[in-house]
Amino acid sequence: MQKNRWKTRLGIAVMIVMLAAVTGCNGNGSGKVTVKTPPIREANAKVELKRIDRQDDSYGLAWLSDTEIISTKSPLWKESELYAHSLIKEKDPDRRLGVENAITVNPSPLRTHLFVSNRMEASFVNMKDGIKTPLDINDGTYSILNGDVRGAWLGEEGYVLAVTYGLGIAELDGRITPILKMNGRQFPVKVESAPDKSIPDGYLVYFIDQAHSLYKLRVVTGTQSLPMSKGEPELIRQHVADFSVSPDGNHLALSVETGDNNNTLTLMQRDAPLKETIVAEGRLARQMSWSPDGSKLAYSLFNLERGSSGLYVMDTKSGYMTLVSLYPNLKSLLVWSPDSNLLMMSQENPEMNLTTENTKLMTEIYRFK
Repeated sequence: MQKNRWKTRLGIAVMIVMLAAVTGCNGNGSGKVTVKTPPIREANAKVELKRIDRQDDSYGLAWLSDTEIISTKSPLWKESELYAHSLIKEKDPDRRLGVENAITVNPSPLRTHLFVSNRMEASFVNMKDGIKTPLDINDGTYSILNGDVRGAWLGEEGYVLAVTYGLGIAELDGRITPILKMNGRQFPVKVESAPDKSIPDGYLVYFIDQAHSLYKLRVVTGTQSLPMSKGEPELIRQHVADFSVSPDGNHLALSVETGDNNNTLTLMQRDAPLKETIVAEGRLARQMSWSPDGSKLAYSLFNLERGSSGLYVMDTKSGYMTLVSLYPNLKSLLVWSPDSNLLMMSQENPEMNLTTENTKLMTEIYRFK
């Protein structure tokens, strides 16, 4: 991995953009975002960028640990082999994980298993012994998997995923139990989950459909019976372009369509859905990602008219934010390390070379103090 040191011109550009994009600059590269009443007010809480590490010819997909990432060396459309790359033993060769044909990789919270899939197949990989368990996603003729939707873990024992009929829960033995059947004109386009502390083995499954409506569905897992839903989905918000739920389930970050070519990034409390806090505005706001400890929120913003396009990280207690990249990657996932100190963003064609034959890959890892 090559260390990308800040150049003089880039440093000047960052300062100019930040002065134009934020108010109340405090002189160290952080400023107060347009949050009026953040969830918690804490003096002097801010996000400070330590450095950026860059890895060329590789696309990072997930974290195996705080010092190791899962990556592929080919464009995602090729559904290629997966490797483990060490961030502390950079001269060591990448380790093959024995997984091929993957475009989605999602480790369980404790990293005991991986969920891996492409557009037609999915499986669980046991990280202790490397054994793969295919998911039963064939209806006898066709795959029922909606491979364009990532899905989410329910603890260490189950995984909620999008299928052709709606939502199902996959168990580690490969079985899938339907929990929500949707009509033919409605289907999920993004799914996330959070613990539901009100019931044992309970989880809150959030999803947005193709009509940009955000729903919440209560589900129950457990070893004594099959997973099941509790009631019907509850409509939370309409006109939602993107969303992310905090790890504790208490807050939602929403990108709300508030006009033609305008998104408003807001924070919503789970128990007060009518009360929203404005974070930022732009033509597009995407890829919100909470750190595992809930202390930071990363998001990408595209807003050339106001000179504030880029990748931002906000301290969720104070509302202070830091611009960490001028490139608003609106498609790549923003993935936090388990300790919440590193943020990974990967790109295809970072130099805007859009020809398939010359596809270039790059992974950047942002280290925070």
